[in-house]
Amino acid sequence: MDRLQIRLRAGSAAGYARALAAAVLVPAVPFVAARGKFWVRSLAEQRRNGEGLSFERKSIFVSDDPVDDRTDVLASVESAISESDAFDDCYPDRFREGEGLTVRHTGFHNSFVRVTTDGRMVVTGASEKTHALASLVERVAATAMERTRRHPFVDTAPVQGAPRAFMGLFLVVVFLFGAGGLGAAAYPNDVYSDPERAVLVGYDTRADAVPGYTRTDATLDKSAFLVGALDEEAVEVGWDRDDVARLETHTDQAVELSATVSDSLDSVRERDLSADQRARVDALEADLHAAECRVAAAVTTRIEKDRVEGDPAPLERDRATLRERAAAAGVPCS
Repeated sequence: MDRLQIRLRAGSAAGYARALAAAVLVPAVPFVAARGKFWVRSLAEQRRNGEGLSFERKSIFVSDDPVDDRTDVLASVESAISESDAFDDCYPDRFREGEGLTVRHTGFHNSFVRVTTDGRMVVTGASEKTHALASLVERVAATAMERTRRHPFVDTAPVQGAPRAFMGLFLVVVFLFGAGGLGAAAYPNDVYSDPERAVLVGYDTRADAVPGYTRTDATLDKSAFLVGALDEEAVEVGWDRDDVARLETHTDQAVELSATVSDSLDSVRERDLSADQRARVDALEADLHAAECRVAAAVTTRIEKDRVEGDPAPLERDRATLRERAAAAGVPCS
């Protein structure tokens, strides 16, 4: 196995690894961020409760079992409180999670009776009478009320605000990283840039997903795209720096693109083509050889104007290859 095959296989494996990493990260990051936010809030809540910084948070009672009808239970609790001498007043109130009760008693703080989304009774408050209120709710609702350090209304929530914007930007970067990896896996040759790989993969995807758009159509579109890339190499040879190594990069890529398009067109000719498709193959081949000649001419211009720093032999070699390919098709370069 030669070095080129080894390099291509290594590039393909690395590309698939990038795509797999992105496929895992994109759906996982929002979930992990929301759960992480929840864990941090829960740990902070437990720490505050444990240190006694908030009497209200230390007075949290949650029922072991959900109630069947929260409206009836709240009405029964309200009635029981009204009949008790331990509390000053009780009235229905509305909380973020739904209906509940606010209980007033002697002292600065009130207590509250609420119901979680899954139907569990919750009693909170900053007064010592909150304990007596929990006992009353336990009796009326016929369910054990257990004291807890974890607030039942601290739950997972989507990331909002500036962190959400930064997370979105990060996910876009991850997606592009993965898309680039998929392109590198499908087209590992160094001659292609990441945007070019994305275009080529797009044609392949369209052939798989769009009815009426065949593999032959995709091959012809990719060939036309690569002919344009080959034509661009003539511009790069004319405008890039004079260093022979940089210029050789463009001429080597031109030779590689020329061979790729030529092989693609040869494979297409072996298929059952329509008259329009055959005409397009002929037109693409003419464009291919014209582009080869333009790259060769750009190399000649650089050499004749003495705008090559270093030995121009590699450029002359690639120029000869491009000229020979065009001449073999009956298109001699001037």
